[in-house]
Amino acid sequence: MKNYAIGIDVGGTGLKGVVLHDTGVRSFLTRVPTEAEKGGKSVLDKVLVLIEAIIDKHGTRKNLLGIGIGTPGAVNASGTVIGGAQNLPDWEGTNIIKPIRQRFGLPVKTANDALAMTLAEWRFGAGKGLDNIVCLTLGTGIGGGIVANGRIYKGAHGLAGELGHISVDYDGVSCSCGQKGCVECYASAAGIVRTAIGVCAGLSQNRQTEFSKLVAAKPRDLTSKTVYDYVKKRDTAALRVNEIVCEKLARIVGVAINAFAPERIVLGGGVMNAGKTIIDTTRKYVSRYSLSGSRSRCTLVKARCGENAGVIGAAQLVFEEMGRNKNV
Repeated sequence: MKNYAIGIDVGGTGLKGVVLHDTGVRSFLTRVPTEAEKGGKSVLDKVLVLIEAIIDKHGTRKNLLGIGIGTPGAVNASGTVIGGAQNLPDWEGTNIIKPIRQRFGLPVKTANDALAMTLAEWRFGAGKGLDNIVCLTLGTGIGGGIVANGRIYKGAHGLAGELGHISVDYDGVSCSCGQKGCVECYASAAGIVRTAIGVCAGLSQNRQTEFSKLVAAKPRDLTSKTVYDYVKKRDTAALRVNEIVCEKLARIVGVAINAFAPERIVLGGGVMNAGKTIIDTTRKYVSRYSLSGSRSRCTLVKARCGENAGVIGAAQLVFEEMGRNKNV
């Protein structure tokens, strides 16, 4: 019988679970609502119930090597969330490992959700076969993950990879982290919306477009998807938003190139459903912010594992940290 691991991806709106076999085959992908408004203890209880349901569906615990959890926020070596999980009330301070290990008597591995996505892309997606990659996940916020010399790089206390909180404008928008001008304030889903509202508010009457009129009429309904729907229509206001967003994003891509000299930088997350536009526009600005020697040896690409990258990476974390990488 094949060895397998269970992966759980804890999201602000949904919990995902998967069985990953050591051959790389995935099964029993399951999703349930997080109900984050009920608080951290309720979310953790739902995680336990989901794990139990996956084990029951699989039919046996034999050959189950462990459970991997991908979570928003920074998580330390003991499995405690120590910050950065604003979308989950009361999640900060939660120890994830202890109750799961007590309930199931199995090894439990944890990682930030962006690091889990990085692991999936490295082993199965856009970074497969490479030893040095950087991943950026553009969603509600911006997370990052680093693979250096064939190893996931976690840094001291497991907190490396917070590329979304590098400032690209020291006098810019105040970020929830306490800094100003973090790239998350511009190139995350929420940041794109904020940028769009600002751009459209600054247009003179004779420069209004279909998009800017929509933003003025219903600013609360605006999403990053709407922005990029109008980018595809070549709406001049939406195109201006895209240029601002991608120029800011290029600054962080440049930092990553200069700091880590990766072979590839992978952009993932829900914002990247916009397609090639973000990749192509960002690439246009990267030369401003990176050294040519490293830049010429690095490609900028879209992630390949899709919306399930986080849960796949969470399960792969078990094989990775137990040295059971038969599936790579």
